[in-house]
Amino acid sequence: MAVEYQERRRYPRYPCDTGVRIHPEKTTAGYWGTLSDISFGGCYVYTFSPLPVGQTITLIMKIGDAEVDVGGKIVSSHPGVGMGVAFAGFLHQDGEQRLKIYLEQLAVQPRQKDSIAVFH
Repeated sequence: MAVEYQERRRYPRYPCDTGVRIHPEKTTAGYWGTLSDISFGGCYVYTFSPLPVGQTITLIMKIGDAEVDVGGKIVSSHPGVGMGVAFAGFLHQDGEQRLKIYLEQLAVQPRQKDSIAVFH
């Protein structure tokens, strides 16, 4: 008997390819990764050095000419591949609006047929 997959995400996700700076909690150092997909509730970050599940972080996403700073928590971690991040809150007042505008732009872009599957 086949098991039917049921989507659990609250928000639609969109493929993207943009830089993101990752700052683990309680450190001053950060490092770069690449967003592979994003929604209003979280994102997946390609990085060779994913953090462990449960780690609290701050992401600084490059969206056009602006930056969006958001707090988050690692919800999945795949060594050598990347990590899933659930957003916990925006660090600047206009961050939520900037992300909404970016997601609206991604929503109207045609999707690639030959996209690579992401581990979430």
